[in-house]
Amino acid sequence: MSIVRPFVLACAALLAACTEPVPPAMPDAATTASAPSPAPATAAHDADTTAGATSSAVAPLYRQLRDFTVACDNGLACEAIGVNDGAFGLVLRLSRAPGGDGAQRLQLGTSDGAPKPATLRLDGVAVPELAALPWRRDDDRDALTLDAAADIATFIALVGDGTRLSAGSGEDAPVVSLSGLRAALLLIDEHQQRLDTPSAWARRGERDSTAVPGGPALPRLHAAVPPPALSPQDATRLTAAVRAQAADALREADCNPPREGFDIRDQDAAYPLDAERALVFVACLSGAYQTSSLAFRTARDGSGATRIVPPGPPGLDDAGSDFALLTNADYAPDTATLSHFAKGRGLADCGAAAQWRYDGQAFVLAQYAELRRCGGAAPGDFPTLWRTETAR
Repeated sequence: MSIVRPFVLACAALLAACTEPVPPAMPDAATTASAPSPAPATAAHDADTTAGATSSAVAPLYRQLRDFTVACDNGLACEAIGVNDGAFGLVLRLSRAPGGDGAQRLQLGTSDGAPKPATLRLDGVAVPELAALPWRRDDDRDALTLDAAADIATFIALVGDGTRLSAGSGEDAPVVSLSGLRAALLLIDEHQQRLDTPSAWARRGERDSTAVPGGPALPRLHAAVPPPALSPQDATRLTAAVRAQAADALREADCNPPREGFDIRDQDAAYPLDAERALVFVACLSGAYQTSSLAFRTARDGSGATRIVPPGPPGLDDAGSDFALLTNADYAPDTATLSHFAKGRGLADCGAAAQWRYDGQAFVLAQYAELRRCGGAAPGDFPTLWRTETAR
């Protein structure tokens, strides 16, 4: 998922002011693996939302190998991402689709944009073969890009035994550590079952590439039909009614109370689910750049509010959140899409993003993406770990 990076340099200057503690819905960006927290015990949990999680034949994979992150989704598409921990520098991404001839891509960029090929240095030394590769500029990510398998193989052969890659040789030159690159590529080869084939990234051999499996069928979701609208007056009435019913849950979650100069209740919102029910977000935590909310399903008359905790990615035991709190939550009734976008820090160069589809009974995970290491990646450009297809 790619989001255009507006005003990155200006945001970097303001980053020190954005020191809001990350809400519970987002892990510490420096953590490479964390166990999910249990959902809070409240008397009004919607049991069938967690039952709505659709299983897949392949579980997603997220692994930190020294300075490289490996992320593979439930369709066997994989990425290896080299990004500095906290500091800005080069961001190196290698992505590969499943199958013996799965498409490949290599991208190299910085928070300032694409470096010039002539500036590339391996351990401080210019490598003419690197500069001579047929780089093109990817305008979506503002990065240098290679798409041909042979060119990517040449790049890996040139840098694979190095320590660091930089765009320039001065102290201020952006740099990325290459520690863990070989292990990351080997893990992807293994996960995609392409070890010992001629097209493997890390361990090549003579095994027939046609034996490499393609991606499994993705879960196919059905969205509920668009519901009758809620009037602004009904939305205001519903948020007040549900907040009153949610008093115990708000205390258990240690939510911010309304205070002088800032009434957190102004962040509450209500949306239509179907002809009989509505979805209500009750704001819990609010900081410099994001708000986290508890979600409830309620009758349109405001009665029977039931807590909703939508499911995380099946098989990803160390997912960054159990979604007891939804951050920057939104709902699009026309597409029955519930969304969550948690920034690891104000620049959104790390964090987690999720979408769920409401099928008329439950919220089913439609998409999940996460990057736990902050280091100047494009805002919101997190590797995908779960994807689906939608059918009405």
